[in-house]
Amino acid sequence: MSRFLIGVLVAAVIAAAIFYVWNQRNLQTQAAQQQRISSLASQVSRLRAENSELKDALAKVQAEENELARQNDLLNKAVATVKATGKLPAKPLLPYPPK
Repeated sequence: MSRFLIGVLVAAVIAAAIFYVWNQRNLQTQAAQQQRISSLASQVSRLRAENSELKDALAKVQAEENELARQNDLLNKAVATVKATGKLPAKPLLPYPPK
């Protein structure tokens, strides 16, 4: 009977040691995953801010492209008028470029 109790006690100590090691590894894994999650969350917020900046820059470029297309159309009309009539327009169609 005493052998049985000693065997059960040894088995319980071994099981407790195995559970302790498993639990510590699990806690380390959870801590590493939590750190990675916080790192990825900060990266996502940085990328979202960069995305909004890039969208603003794209909007500016598109507005400038539209303005240049409008000026190109006016210039093409002026060139066509000069070719047709042989005279320059009285007032300039395009604004002076910025300095």
